[in-house]
Amino acid sequence: MKMPTDFARPLLLGAAFLLALPTIAQGPAPVVLTAATAPAGVRPALARDATALADPVREALRTLPQAKKKFLAGLPSGDQFLLSVRVIATDTSFRQASARVLGWHGNTVQALLLPGPDAADKAKPTPVSFPETAVVDWTLLRASGREEGNYVGRYIDTSRQLESMPFR
Repeated sequence: MKMPTDFARPLLLGAAFLLALPTIAQGPAPVVLTAATAPAGVRPALARDATALADPVREALRTLPQAKKKFLAGLPSGDQFLLSVRVIATDTSFRQASARVLGWHGNTVQALLLPGPDAADKAKPTPVSFPETAVVDWTLLRASGREEGNYVGRYIDTSRQLESMPFR
């Protein structure tokens, strides 16, 4: 005699699989790095980056508390508060990524990790939560297009411009 569960079990398994497809398609959740949580293979690259960008990162972190206060006080409509963080790219490398801040509770940031410039057109922002110690830079992007902060970004842009200048 067949039990009622014999019919329901394949249906439930099929439904569970179909519901899991969007999660499977997204792949693993991005891992936001801090100096304390970085895997051993990534630490040499982090050390090189920390040395190369020491001054702009120091200035960004020095001014972060004032920027955090502006965000917590409430931003005008159309303004966005972005944080730059490092995300694991491979076992031995990382990439810098922007995260649009949604909330800030104590020293924990809730944000949407924005897809990188090389991401597929259909890539969507990914919800992440990370400690404030993971922040490398911050940018307050006003609705008018004016920007505050972005110390590391401007430093990198200037360095690239200088590197591309021809020698005489």
